[in-house]
Amino acid sequence: MRHACLPVFLASSILIPSWAQEAAAPKRPWSDKAALSYVAVGGNASSQSLGFSNEYKYLWADATFAFNAGGVRVSTTTIDRTASGPSLDAATVVETRTTKTSTETYYANLRYDHNITDRLQWFGAAGWERNIPAGLEARMTGLGGLGYWWIKADRMKFFTDAGVGYTKENLVFRPAGTDDRFATFRVGAKFEKKLFDTSVFTSELNISDSFKDSQNYLGVWRNALTTSLSTKLALKVGYDVTYKNKPAFVGVPVVQTPVSTPPVILGEAPFQLKKTDTVFTTSLVITF
Repeated sequence: MRHACLPVFLASSILIPSWAQEAAAPKRPWSDKAALSYVAVGGNASSQSLGFSNEYKYLWADATFAFNAGGVRVSTTTIDRTASGPSLDAATVVETRTTKTSTETYYANLRYDHNITDRLQWFGAAGWERNIPAGLEARMTGLGGLGYWWIKADRMKFFTDAGVGYTKENLVFRPAGTDDRFATFRVGAKFEKKLFDTSVFTSELNISDSFKDSQNYLGVWRNALTTSLSTKLALKVGYDVTYKNKPAFVGVPVVQTPVSTPPVILGEAPFQLKKTDTVFTTSLVITF
C-alpha cells in the first residue's frame, strides 16, 4: 500500500505548487504605457522640446475601456544683438533673448467598446484637443457608433469603425460667420502588424466631417514603430499628419500708416493658416 501511494504523493507534490503559483499571479485586467521625450539645447542657441503620452486600458470579458493623453511642446529662444557707441573700439554690444512657443499641442481621449459578437462591437467616445499654433484653443467631441474587426490575429490586426456625434471648437481668432459647433460623422481604420518578435508597427487613420459643411473635413493619420528593449522599456518612433480642409484663422495686427510713435493699431486682419501639420517624435516607452 505504501508503494502504491508513493506515485500519487510525488505527483501531488509537483502539481499542487505549480497550480498554486499560477493562481497566485493571475493576469491583471489593466495595462498602462507611458512615453516621454525631451531635447534641450543651450549656449549660443537655445531651444527645448518636450513630448509625452500615456495609454491606459482596462479589459473585461466583453468590453474595453481606454484613456489616452499626450502632448508636444517646443519653445525656441531667438538671440538679437545690437551694438552702439561713439567708435568701433568703444562700442557696446547688447544681447536680447526672446523665447517663443513654436509648437504646442495637447490631447485627451477616452473610449468604451462593448462586444456584440466576437468581431462586431459598439462604442462611445469623447475627446479634447488643443493646438494654439494651428489656431485652436480647444476642440471637444462626443461620438458613438459601431466597429468591426476584419483581422484579429496575434501578428496582425485590422479594425474599422464609424460613428456620429457632436463637435464644439473654441478658436483663437473667430471671423464673423464662423461655425464653431456642429454635428459630425467619423470613419476610422486601425492597422497593427508585428514585424519581428520585438517590433510592432501601427497605423491609424480617422476622417471626420460636418453635417452642415461637407468641405470642413478633418483627417488625422498617426503612425508608429515600437521596438522593445526589455519587458518594461521600448523605443517608439512616431509620425503624425493632420489635414484640415478649412483651417483656422489667426489675427494679424494692422498698423496705421504712416507709422507714428507709438504706432496705432487699427485692429486685427484675419489670416488663414496652412491645411497640413506634421509631428515627428522619438520617445522612450515605459510599461507598467
